[in-house]
Amino acid sequence: MKLSSHDMLKRRFVAFALLQAFLLCLAIFLSINYFGSAIWEKRDAVGLILASPKDAPGWPREMAQGLQKACNERSFNLYIEDNVNSDDNSLARVTENLVNKGVKKIFLANPGYQHNLEAIARRYPQVEFYANSVGETISDRMFNYSMRYYEVRYLAGMLAGLHSQTGIVGYLAPFPALETRQDVNAFALGVLKVRPEARILVQWTGQWISPEKENKALYILKHEGADVITYFAASQHPAQEAAALGLDYIDFHSAGLKTPPHCLASIETDWQQVYGKLLHINGHKTANKVYWQGILDDVITLRLAPNLSPREEALVLRARQELLQGYPVFSGNIVDRDGHVRCQEGEVIANNSLREKMDWLVKGVEIIETR
Repeated sequence: MKLSSHDMLKRRFVAFALLQAFLLCLAIFLSINYFGSAIWEKRDAVGLILASPKDAPGWPREMAQGLQKACNERSFNLYIEDNVNSDDNSLARVTENLVNKGVKKIFLANPGYQHNLEAIARRYPQVEFYANSVGETISDRMFNYSMRYYEVRYLAGMLAGLHSQTGIVGYLAPFPALETRQDVNAFALGVLKVRPEARILVQWTGQWISPEKENKALYILKHEGADVITYFAASQHPAQEAAALGLDYIDFHSAGLKTPPHCLASIETDWQQVYGKLLHINGHKTANKVYWQGILDDVITLRLAPNLSPREEALVLRARQELLQGYPVFSGNIVDRDGHVRCQEGEVIANNSLREKMDWLVKGVEIIETR
């Protein structure tokens, strides 16, 4: 049967539409297979350098996941170098690897890297380096970023003081560096706010991650009578060991509340938001090299366990609201361990003094020496 001109036109239209669809699919296939990798490689690239495995519980995993999400939002490539030693030539080697991949922003997770970073940054002026510390080496060749953890440490101290049955609380930390002293002091001020007669015992481990030394320090703190502890460490091991020893604790990492019943609260950092803000920086157009974010920036919080007493929860939440309204932790009458007045009634310790000059500890803090 002979087709009408209308039917022939209709068939030609269908055939043409199918041909178009085929050519479009072919173009997409060729783009993905032949040009997709090139497009991927040309995307802006970011690097992260970690001292531990990127999947290790605690800071390594939380930082890696947060930065990955921030990069995904901006369609950036992320290259992670982990298990990088800060004491040898490893930092220089992995930095060169990242630069060769086209990385323009490199984030360093270990404050120990800063001691070798100045010379490396001089070699790569086109790269922006972000060192995770605001209190040690400040240089115009790098950016410094950190969190005002002392704000939530103050709240953690209040909770520890309220919860302790013995009146003795423990604090495990790596070194008496500026930032760790800052956090210890804030914690102590929180404890003494609710329990003036309490003892705050501090044990230095000498390393950011050392399960053996952390175990020993926790054992000593328990032996000295501490029944509530907190810590500053890159891994979550101290929390796990504290629970094994029957100690109640305030975790420094967000997964803490997943390990009841000894976890009272956890200090949580929104690394996605932290890195999102840093990725937005144009290093060639800003003179600000220090980024110190805190509770008012909504990047850190103290997440409370659901089984606290009504009094504990109410007092900590009230203090948190005061911080959100601008109450400065380091204000009023503050005396150090040597009897020197560091702050008087009606005064506030300035930011630059907090970051760069806190070489003292609050009266009431006791350093427990390793035997």
